[in-house]
This record gives sequence, C-alpha cells and structure tokens, in this order.
Amino acid sequence: MESQYRPLVSIIIPVYKVEDYIGKCIESLQNQTYSNLQIILIEDCSPDDSGQICDDYAAKDDRITVIHHERNMGVSKTRNDGLAIVKGEYIAFVDGDDYVAPSMIEDCLFTIQKEQVDVVVFDIGVLENGTIIPRHMDERHFVNIKSAYTALIEDKIPNYLCNKFFKAIAWKEIRLKENTDFEDLMIMPLVFKNLSSVYYLQKALYFYNCDNENSITSNWSSKSKYGLFCSYLYRQPLAEELEMTEFVRYCRHRAIRSAVGGIGLNLAKPEL
Repeated sequence: MESQYRPLVSIIIPVYKVEDYIGKCIESLQNQTYSNLQIILIEDCSPDDSGQICDDYAAKDDRITVIHHERNMGVSKTRNDGLAIVKGEYIAFVDGDDYVAPSMIEDCLFTIQKEQVDVVVFDIGVLENGTIIPRHMDERHFVNIKSAYTALIEDKIPNYLCNKFFKAIAWKEIRLKENTDFEDLMIMPLVFKNLSSVYYLQKALYFYNCDNENSITSNWSSKSKYGLFCSYLYRQPLAEELEMTEFVRYCRHRAIRSAVGGIGLNLAKPEL
C-alpha cells in the first residue's frame, strides 16, 4: 500500500472527558501501518486535561489538527465540525475513549479499493473489565446494499459510526442531528440509503471501551431518551418505503416508550 498511490484518509475524533484514554486513542492512529492521515481532534470544552493532551500530540505530529470549542456543544456538533474540514478521499470515525487495530486504515483502504465499494463495515471488539470481547455480524445481511440498508433500519447491523470506513462522497450532503444523543442511530440509515455498494470485512479492527463511566451508554438521561425517540421516529418512513409493516409498528412502540421515559427523566432533571 505504501508503495502505491496513497490517498489521504481523514479520521474524525470527538474529545470530551477522555483524559485517561485519549493518548492511547491518538497513538493507535499515529502508529497505523498506513501513514497518510488527517487526524482531526475536536475538543468539546472538556473540563479535564483532554484539550491540553491533544495540543501536546499535535505539536509533535503535523498530521493532527485540533479544534477547541469554547463551550460544550455535544458530540454531533463536534463531528459536524470535523466533517467541515475533511480533506481526505476517505473518512473514518473514532471516539476519544476507544482505540483501533494497527492495520485498521490499511485493511479498510485495501478492501474498499479492491472490492470497489462505497463503504466497508468491519467487526469491533468490546473492552469490558479489561477483557476484549469480539462482536461479529451476520454476513447474510451484506448480500447487497439493499439487504444491508434494511438490516441497518432494523438495527440488525449496528448503526455505529465507528465500525465503518466510507468514501468521503458519502458525507458530502449529510450532517448529524445536533443537540441530542444516539445520533448514529438516526443518521446511518440515511447515509446508507444513498450508497450503492457495501462490503463486510470480518475482522475486529476497532476496540470499544465500555469501561469509561463518562460514555453516553453508561449515563441514561432525558437527552439520550430523546435521541432514541428521534431515531425510531426517523425510521418509520424509511421502513414504510420498504413495506416493513410490522417494523413500522415496532418503531412507533419504541418511539412512544422513549418519549415517555424521556419526559419522566426530564421531570427529575430538566435538560430538554
């Protein structure tokens, strides 16, 4: 790969309350077997030393760009700010408390070019209590883009941003919904709806940190319930287009449950 044409790959990383993890995250990208990278760190007014750590790494590596928010604006805004300055032909997303395999970029770049697809989806390993647990997907969902799109809508394929490697064109007209959580559940079906091809790489290349107590999935709130409400609300018309009648009813049920839960949590601690 290094001896051939070397397209630029942009990696977008939101940074908030990850001072204990961001160093390992950045170094896992710096030490990739493929080196032509644009590493974009968006520090979202973090109250710890995350911002300074980012600056320290950037001072020693000109592939790293750091954006500092003057106030906390949420993970969707940070990713959108990253998308605004992407220069690469390909895009990957990494969370600041996670890390990636040394060959992630090279493996994905080789695959997306060899298979001539718009997106590569790969496996993750979940880090829980210091142990990595691999998570695999059903390859039958990846027969073609329609089967993958349908499986995404039904959440049979995880809607994570972090286990996908995109051609940059996939994000040209799309931005994440801001000021909510679980934004990946909302946006991913809309991204896949505009793609023409997908490939499943059965290899764990991303390591998701469940040990971080500051992660969204470790802290339920009215804001996170609102994010789930929106994600199921957005899925309804997409499912209706595919005549998924039973799933449309399921979406309505989950949207109502999330709304009721969000209202209850908001009464206890107003956020919405």
